[in-house]
Amino acid sequence: MRRGTRLMALGIAVTVNGAALVAVNAAMVEGAERQLLSQQEPERIVITATRQDLLENQTVASRNCPAKKTL
Repeated sequence: MRRGTRLMALGIAVTVNGAALVAVNAAMVEGAERQLLSQQEPERIVITATRQDLLENQTVASRNCPAKKTL
């Protein structure tokens, strides 16, 4: 009886520690992925033109721009 209780306690302790290691590993992987994603810089399009030039070239700029509402 005593031996069985100790083995059961050992099994529970190993299971709890294993679950904790899996949770820590998942959190570390997610943190590493977030860090990599935060270092990526999105592409930006900068248009340097006066208002008069913008009206003439608006169709060219809107074709090259990924976002339709940028202009």
